[in-house]
Amino acid sequence: MVRSAYSSGTPAYGVGVGNSVHVVDETADLDDAALMISRGKTFDLATSCLADNSVVAHDSIYDSLVEKMVKNGAYICSDEEKALLQKIMWPVPAPVPSLAVIAKSAEHIAGLAGIKLPPGRTYLVVKETGTGPDHPFSGEKLCVVLTLYKYHGAIGNAVDLTNKITGYQGLGHTCGIHTKNDKHVDALAFGTKTGRVMVNQNMNEGAGGPRNGMPFTLSLSCGTWGRNITTENVNARMFVNLTWVSRLLPTPKAIPTDEALFAEYWAKYGK
Repeated sequence: MVRSAYSSGTPAYGVGVGNSVHVVDETADLDDAALMISRGKTFDLATSCLADNSVVAHDSIYDSLVEKMVKNGAYICSDEEKALLQKIMWPVPAPVPSLAVIAKSAEHIAGLAGIKLPPGRTYLVVKETGTGPDHPFSGEKLCVVLTLYKYHGAIGNAVDLTNKITGYQGLGHTCGIHTKNDKHVDALAFGTKTGRVMVNQNMNEGAGGPRNGMPFTLSLSCGTWGRNITTENVNARMFVNLTWVSRLLPTPKAIPTDEALFAEYWAKYGK
């Protein structure tokens, strides 16, 4: 649809694939992180493009986070259950899962896969290490199935893993992080190919919310990474034509000389 809109001859704003990644580092408030992951994954049965599709957790807090996710409704699938899920979600290799699971409850999906789900479980979690077409759980799932990864060491390893996941599906869209370390936020902002980095929030707040002031929208663009014209939250302001009235400044700015502009470059590379 986006390609058709862009090639129609009429100016258009397009969006891209979701597949949001949620990083939880070693400094995170795990109670809040587990709650936000649960809310993000279960809202609208995970049909939002912002819904957590993968969680990338630091090894030092991994087990504690899993325990708290379970308390917030997660069901952790065994390797055997993961294989059963994959068969019903992707009966044949495809970038998008079967309609049989999209926008369905955890109980319904588990029933299709033959998984006996305990009471109170609202979303399913599968553990993963790989990314790409051979690892379909690394893509956007449009259902209440979440993929869980573990990273070791520095935040750069989480950045690399995020880029591998979104490199399969989701370039330019959104990632998030639960952290108390602003340098880790900067690492994601500068290191990932995503238009939004949600900090200590429910990922769905990327569509705008009272806690962050982002423009409200259901259309989130992905920039040139996702072959879109912008990385912004597409909103009403972008469809209003603006007229600029240009007047002379009281004190015009001085025009810099070539030497002022290029001296450093010339010194290094020559004219």
